Amino acid sequence: MEKKEVKTSLRRFLEPQFIRFIFTAALNTAVGWCIFATLRYLFGLIPGIDALFWANLFGTIFSVLFNFKTYGALVFRNKDFRLIFKFILVYSVTFFCNYFMIRLFKDRWEINNYVAAAIVAVPIGFLNYFLNKYFTYVKEQKVWHYLFLAALLLLEVVLFILLKVFQG
Repeated sequence: MEKKEVKTSLRRFLEPQFIRFIFTAALNTAVGWCIFATLRYLFGLIPGIDALFWANLFGTIFSVLFNFKTYGALVFRNKDFRLIFKFILVYSVTFFCNYFMIRLFKDRWEINNYVAAAIVAVPIGFLNYFLNKYFTYVKEQKVWHYLFLAALLLLEVVLFILLKVFQG
């Protein structure tokens, strides 16, 4: 890698929007993890249900509302409420990524849900930033943005259903 390419890459990671993302993501992650952990514990008290799924689902719903406000206002400087549908679509995609990654850590390496959720928060956070930057908070809204995210979400739902069918 040439010196100029390294400088360009470093500059991209030091741009103000990315720095604001790091601080906002830390806040959102802390809030989201606390919500998840509380719900995971509470749903764990109910026998016979997939506590991870329900904690992840309701935790994501609460977090999405909080994160929409913080990312929109603090990171992307855009408070347009009409973008909530795309934001929710992005979080729906990352919801399943989060679920699959936590399951992988639990099933493959026997890491408990709480620790796995904390570990996967970082890559999921970066995925959220990327998807929101290039699909939600873009100046020119394109139909293919919705189609791409919807196709990705459909694929994840199918994988989830297959996992549930073949798991039990």
